[in-house]
Amino acid sequence: MLTESGTYLIDLLSIFLAFTAFGGIMISLYMYQYKESPGMKYLTLMQLSTATWAIFYCLEYSATALEAKLFWSKLSYLGIVFTPVCFYLFSKHFKSEIRDASPKPGTGLFFTSIILIALVLTNDIHHLHWREAAIDPENNTTIYRYGPFFWIIFIYIYTLLTLSVINILSLIKQATRQTDHAAWLIIIACIVPVTGNIIYVFKINPIPGFDWTPACFLVSGAILAYINIRFGAFELIPLARNKLINIMEDAVLLIDHQQRIADVNESMLNLLNTEHKNLIGRKITEVLPHREEEISRVVLSPKPIRAEIITEKTPEKRHLDMRMTPLFDHNDLLSGQLFVLRDITQRIRNEEKILLSNQQLKKEIEENARLIADLNAYAHTVAHDLKDSIGAVIPLTELIEAEIRNKQYNNALEVTKVICASAEKTLYVINELLTMSTIRQQDVQLVPVAMEQVISECEKRLQASIRQHQAVILKPEKWPSVNSHPGWLEEVWINYMSNAMKYGGTPPVVELGFDSLDDDSRIKFWIKDNGEGIVPEDQEKLFTRFVRLETTRAQGNGLGLPIVRRIVEKLGGEVGVSSQAIPGEGCRFYFILSVN
Repeated sequence: MLTESGTYLIDLLSIFLAFTAFGGIMISLYMYQYKESPGMKYLTLMQLSTATWAIFYCLEYSATALEAKLFWSKLSYLGIVFTPVCFYLFSKHFKSEIRDASPKPGTGLFFTSIILIALVLTNDIHHLHWREAAIDPENNTTIYRYGPFFWIIFIYIYTLLTLSVINILSLIKQATRQTDHAAWLIIIACIVPVTGNIIYVFKINPIPGFDWTPACFLVSGAILAYINIRFGAFELIPLARNKLINIMEDAVLLIDHQQRIADVNESMLNLLNTEHKNLIGRKITEVLPHREEEISRVVLSPKPIRAEIITEKTPEKRHLDMRMTPLFDHNDLLSGQLFVLRDITQRIRNEEKILLSNQQLKKEIEENARLIADLNAYAHTVAHDLKDSIGAVIPLTELIEAEIRNKQYNNALEVTKVICASAEKTLYVINELLTMSTIRQQDVQLVPVAMEQVISECEKRLQASIRQHQAVILKPEKWPSVNSHPGWLEEVWINYMSNAMKYGGTPPVVELGFDSLDDDSRIKFWIKDNGEGIVPEDQEKLFTRFVRLETTRAQGNGLGLPIVRRIVEKLGGEVGVSSQAIPGEGCRFYFILSVN
C-alpha cells in the first residue's frame, strides 16, 4: 500500500530503509566508543556511510518523479563508494597488516573514490554512468541501463569487497576454540552485503529494482557489534597481536625468505634507535652491516638457534639473548624467520657483581683462614714473651715498693730499667700485631717509589743497631724505581736487615742488591748475610710459622717475616729464602715486585 506525501510515497519499504539509516547511525555511535581499538574507526565510518547510503536511497525510492529519483541516486553514491573503502581499511587493520595510524593506505582510495563520485554527479553531461533510467510503476523503483562508468565503479567496489573478505577469511585458520564462534560470525558479516549487492546488480531480486545492499551492510554492522558485546571487543582474534607484540619488552624482528625485514615491534625500533619506515623491506644485512658474519650463520637456518650477542652500535654496550625460530609455509618450505631479542644486560651485570663478590668473599675467607692460622701459631710463641715481660713487672714493682718502705734505693735504678725493657718489649709485640692488622685491612695505593730513598730511611732507623753490631752494609750505588707503598717497603727492609745483623757473622756483613726478571717487568730485591745459614727443613717454616730458629744469639717473637710475607703479597709480589746451610755463606732473603 502506497501513501503519497507531496511528491514522495511512504510505504513499508521506505520505512524499512529509514529504519536501516537510523540503525546505521546508532550502531556507528555505539562503535565510536571503541575507536581506540585497531580498525574500529573505519568500521564506524562504514556504518555512517551505510546510513548515508540508506538515507539517500530511501529518498530515491520514495520519490515519484524520475528527476528526483536520479538526484537522490547520485547522492547515494557517497555511501555506495565509501562503504566498501571503509570496510577494506577495517579488514586491513583487523588482519594487522597496518600497524600504525598512518593515513597513507587510505589516501589513494579516498581520492579515487572522489573521482568516481564526480563521474556519477556529472552523468547528465556524459551519460556514461547510466545511459537511461525509468520508473517501474508497479514497485516505484528505478530501472537503469548502465554505461561503462558504472561497471568501472562496480569493479572498484567489488575488488575492495573481495580483498576485505579475503583479509578476514584468512583469520579462520587462526581461530581457537574460544574464538571460532566469533570468526564464523565475522565471515557471515562479510558475505551478507556481497550477497545483497549481487541480488540487486544482476536483477535476481524478488522486488525488481530494489537495492537490498544498505540493509545488508546494516546486518553486517549489527553482527560485528554483537561480536564486540559478546566476546569483549575486537582484540580477541588478530587484534591482540598488535597490542601484545608492541607492548612486549622483548624486541621482535620478522624477516622473509629473501632476508628482507617484514615486521618489527616498538622494542626493536627502540633498540635500533630508528623508525618503522627505515626498516620495512630492507635487507637485514643493510640494517645491521656490522653483524654480517653472525647474520650469515643464522639467516635461513632450518633449525631454531639461541645465542647471546653484544650490541656495538647502541649508546651503551648491551647483552642480548637472541632466539631465532624458522617459519615454514603449508608446503614445509622455509618462508622466513622470527627473531626475539631479550635484553639481559642487567642480568649479566648482576652475575658479574655476584661473581666479583664471591671472589672477594673467597679471598677474604682465605685471608681470614691464614690470619687465624697465623694467630694460632703466633700465640704459642708470643704468649711466652708477653708472659715473661708482664710477669716480670709484678715482682719488680714489689721490690721497689719494699725498698721505698725501708728507704733503701740501692737496686731501684736497675729495677726500673728492667721494667722499662719489659714494657718496650710488650709495646713492640703490640705494634707488630697492629701492623699485621693494618696490612690486612688497608687498601693498597701504589705510587712511584725510589728504592734508594727507602734504603736510606731504613739505615737511619737502624743506625743504633748497626753501631751495636758493628755491621758492614754493602749496597749498589743506583736502585730501580717501582710502583709500591714506601712505608710498607721500609717495614720489609727493616725486618730483613735486622735479621741479617742478628743472625749474621761476627761482625755481620750485610749485602743488598737486585736482579731484573722477565724482560725487566719484575725486579727481585735481595739481602745476604754471612751467618751460618738455614737448613732446608727450617727454611719452609720461616714465612709461615712464628718461630725463632736460633734463640741463643737473638731474642724475638717470630712475627717479622710473616709480616714481610703479608706486605709483599698485598703488593702483588712474592717472598722467599735460599741457603746452603754453609757457615759463612749465610742466607739470601728476597722479595719480588712488578715494575708497573
